[in-house]
Amino acid sequence: MRFYCLLCVICVLVPPATSADRSAGALSAWQRGDRAEAIALWVDLADRGDAQANLVLGHVYRRGLGVDRDAPRAAARYRRAAELGDAEAQYELGLMYELGIGVTADPGEAGRWYAMSAAQHCPGELGGVERLLH
Repeated sequence: MRFYCLLCVICVLVPPATSADRSAGALSAWQRGDRAEAIALWVDLADRGDAQANLVLGHVYRRGLGVDRDAPRAAARYRRAAELGDAEAQYELGLMYELGIGVTADPGEAGRWYAMSAAQHCPGELGGVERLLH
């Protein structure tokens, strides 16, 4: 019985790790050169629906930072973040559709994602929209 009481006290007094804690932990791991730990933490966050973690993983896979370059995987991560409303991910996904990187080139789909990004005033989106118009 004492064990259960102690367990209840611990559960009340020790707060669970938040997404912000995990994100900070991933960034800290990255900065100290532990790419595998950082990526594992970001994957965990991303799989729980964290848009920022999906965006970071999109960058990681697209550029091959600590992993092999994997454009389709990057596009999938950008898509998850974009669908969660991340303007930068919407822009990056639009760019991938425009250039056919990791996805089949599709100017219409590129324009759709650029427009979503532009609606949120993402700094890079105007260049993408202008390229599609010319």
